[in-house]
Amino acid sequence: MTSFTAHLRIAATTDVHMHLTGWDALRDTPLAHNGIDRLATLIRDERSRARGGFVLVDNGDALQGTPLGDFCTQMPDDHPWPAILNALDYDAVGLGNHDFDFGLPFLEHVMAQANCAVLCANAVGGAIKGIAPVSLIEPSIPCSDGTDRSLRIGLTSVLPPQTAVWNRRCLDGSVRFEGGVHAVRQSVATLQHAGADLVIVLCHSGMTDGLDPTGENFGAAIAAEVQGIDAMVLGHTHLRFPGPDHAGFDGVDNATGTLHTVPMVMPGHAGHELGVIDLTLDHGPKGWAVATHHVRRRGIGANDAPDASIVHITRPVVEAAQTHLNTPIATTTEHLHTWFSMLRPSRAEDLMARTLSHTVAEAVAGTELESLPLLASVAPAALGGRAGPFNFVDIPPGPVRERHLAMLSPYPNTVWGTVLTGAQVWEWIDRSLAFFAPLGADGADLVNAHAPAFNFDAVHGIEAEIDPFAPTAFDANGHRVAQGATRVRRLTHAGRDVQPQERFVMAMTSYRGAGGGNFPGLGPESRTVRTDVEVREALRNVVMQATSVQPMRNAPPWRFATWGDTRRVVRTSPAAEQYLADIAAFEPRVLGVGKDGFLHIEVSI
Repeated sequence: MTSFTAHLRIAATTDVHMHLTGWDALRDTPLAHNGIDRLATLIRDERSRARGGFVLVDNGDALQGTPLGDFCTQMPDDHPWPAILNALDYDAVGLGNHDFDFGLPFLEHVMAQANCAVLCANAVGGAIKGIAPVSLIEPSIPCSDGTDRSLRIGLTSVLPPQTAVWNRRCLDGSVRFEGGVHAVRQSVATLQHAGADLVIVLCHSGMTDGLDPTGENFGAAIAAEVQGIDAMVLGHTHLRFPGPDHAGFDGVDNATGTLHTVPMVMPGHAGHELGVIDLTLDHGPKGWAVATHHVRRRGIGANDAPDASIVHITRPVVEAAQTHLNTPIATTTEHLHTWFSMLRPSRAEDLMARTLSHTVAEAVAGTELESLPLLASVAPAALGGRAGPFNFVDIPPGPVRERHLAMLSPYPNTVWGTVLTGAQVWEWIDRSLAFFAPLGADGADLVNAHAPAFNFDAVHGIEAEIDPFAPTAFDANGHRVAQGATRVRRLTHAGRDVQPQERFVMAMTSYRGAGGGNFPGLGPESRTVRTDVEVREALRNVVMQATSVQPMRNAPPWRFATWGDTRRVVRTSPAAEQYLADIAAFEPRVLGVGKDGFLHIEVSI
């Protein structure tokens, strides 16, 4: 048999999170380097310049993430995402965990409008209409001998099995998810049996340094343990590869763009990058094989204008959403922001605590739980992190608009509650304190870069003295790492020490109540209060009933037990520099805006 070669270009998007255009729906401002409308220009360019075949895939988490996504739940018959997939001629879409946030009927209805395969291989325990574990496509590609031939490309997709936990409020009893490594191994075998020449894995999961096949981010385990994969797309963590985000990780080679020798790309999030894998394929007596590869990420440039066909799809939706999201519903004399929520609880979290408490109080009225003290567990809605220096709540004095509610409550959760003992509340707070970095030298970061702020819960209704420099009892994933360790110095309620056996009702979101974040005290035996009240609707009711947002009325839920002995660096929005008087007690010293875009401030703790 004569040998010949061919070329295949794989282009991938991931974690778009409804950034369909360069419009920041939370702040009603333009963004220069985000949006599928501009990314579409790159996609068409990459397709036109491909030397051989071209495959376009998406790796999940498209349907939720901005207020535009919430607005589009009102129009499932005319949702813009499948229209965009069809306009750009996507070959396959893998589902992400947030694609299930609005429930199965919505997901099934919307994705049924896409012309491409919609994949999820590790969904078990219930059928999802229109979703398949694998797909086999057969594009015709030109070969070096001048002949066009069909190339059978197998595709599969997996997501974190924790998706069923995070979305228990809308998935409970309908579907669950098995481990990604097992599902991919089965899918690869199925595709090879069906005659696939190549296999591409869409993995809506990140990677850890080492192999963690049972955790949330199992991408490295798949690459290392499953044979027969020719290329992978990763996502979920909003990190990038190739690039510095995984430097030094076991099995990672930035120079070659491989993970355990498998070509792999991870193109950021929010529609600002396209991942590209170019494969050179040799065909010999044993069939097709990857000879060489080149992996890269391509970001939106200043001259990349929006694609006209995508603008035609998105413009009427964006204009309608702008009108809705700018509707005023109340006023505030307080500036609600989270610029300094890593140093002290903010008014924004206080407002959310009052909202959750009010809803749970109504739910337990007339029951035996009514007599128990009511607490509320609240994390900052936005506190920088991987989403960047503009990822903060910022609601200036004046009108409170619909988009501000989405800023305060970015996810479509409902209000839940649970009964906890004083000892469990203590552990709950300790788990959240993994947010602070381990003790280091003066000038080190105060915040643990690996601990997301959405797990930095403050328990309102109680007062905690904390030592962020004590050994941590939990790691960033909520796993206990040190028996007997604690960062809580003292816990009081109504002026007295909390006793281990006394009971409280804790209000929280359904994400937290279902087990999101691995907080202690939650389990099958927990006494749970589940309401169907959406957090944002509860927030709207509280704000509208008061007509104006009230200032904080209770004692702060936590404060540092030490003061002034240690200098640490925090990263916040550049806009916060005008408000340093708010944290004067921390003796702030501005270090300047770093390469990461954050304002770096040194403070005394």
